Amino acid sequence: MKQLRHICQLCLALLLLSCTASQYVIEKNPRKDNPVDEIAWLKEKTKGLKNTACQITLFEKEGKCYYSFYRPTPGAFDKNTTVVYDQEGEICLTFGGLMPPQRRAAVNAFFKNAQNKGVIWECKAREKKGE
Repeated sequence: MKQLRHICQLCLALLLLSCTASQYVIEKNPRKDNPVDEIAWLKEKTKGLKNTACQITLFEKEGKCYYSFYRPTPGAFDKNTTVVYDQEGEICLTFGGLMPPQRRAAVNAFFKNAQNKGVIWECKAREKKGE
């Protein structure tokens, strides 16, 4: 009987140790019509990003919506990536870090008349206590 009790205590201790909180926290723009809640492909993409730093910004250009996914790579400024998706979830533009002049021109042309509507979803590292 004592063995069973010790085994149960050990299992409970292991369970409690494995239930640590995620090191990332999700923040969404609180507006009622947040596209992350309304668009299936966008909601599906965010599911896979809950354990990595990422930021989704909404842009409008020529009456269409675009979603910019920015994923920083810690300690490597030349490896940060941004992928811009159109309303249907198709990739329109991919860029990041050190870009050749042609790519930089394409990025500048895309964002020239695009209106930044703000960050609609963000996953960022949870602040450690004492910082």
